[in-house]
Amino acid sequence: MKKELYPRLAACGVSWKIVELIERFGWIEPRELPVSANERRRYERALDMPDTPDAWTIADEDFPERLRTIPDPVYALFYRGDRTLLQKPSISIIGSRHPSQDVSSRLTFLKPLFEAPIATVSGGAYGIDSYVHRLSLKHRQPTIAVLANGIGHSYPRAHLPLFERISETGLLLSEYPMFTTPSKHQFLARNRIISALSGVLVILEAKRKSGTMNTAGHALAQGKDIYCLPGCPTNPCFSGTNQLIAEGAFPLLNPSELVKSILMSVDKQEDTTL
Repeated sequence: MKKELYPRLAACGVSWKIVELIERFGWIEPRELPVSANERRRYERALDMPDTPDAWTIADEDFPERLRTIPDPVYALFYRGDRTLLQKPSISIIGSRHPSQDVSSRLTFLKPLFEAPIATVSGGAYGIDSYVHRLSLKHRQPTIAVLANGIGHSYPRAHLPLFERISETGLLLSEYPMFTTPSKHQFLARNRIISALSGVLVILEAKRKSGTMNTAGHALAQGKDIYCLPGCPTNPCFSGTNQLIAEGAFPLLNPSELVKSILMSVDKQEDTTL
């Protein structure tokens, strides 16, 4: 399949199932696809789109392997910043858009994560995501923001200065073309990228029903380790994280030890490569 077709398919939300069929059999007429009418319309829209320049696709040798192998693979990305960061050790840190009154002390507890020689990954949203990016920048640590919209459309608008700073020393990443506006479906879809980019997902705070819990579900499907900060069981801000701990997630009690574990894992992978 031509490299130019990947970003067009991604922009229209064409499923990996169709991409695999095209890779295997070449050009397929829309009417011949064994998919729903809705999927067929997405495919038709992709075929009618002009080529999208500057996309990073699975046809490129340095496309992140960890995004190729998840249950719903990512096959095209758009970015601004240093994409080589995706080849370095990282940790994904997420949480509520409406954090608790204790969020400051909880972030202070996580300070070793922001002082470590690793990159952080989060979603660029209000609340804990923005705190993660800002703390990384404060400690001169590279940070990666995975957006649910095109990187040329700043959402939330108030984060435009933050995104500019991230792009200078870190990475803005999206599977949507430059000026794509956000939608609920896109927020849920981008969560699988946040969890996939790191071997470990840290959840600071989450209610039982939230986008953060959706990301946790992706992490579980991808076989990632999940660490959660425990919280008061009577506070709904911690109902999701406490539930995950009860179901087998690791309680995060020593951030310094977690950093050591991540770096040791990287050393082992390098030894295996050599």
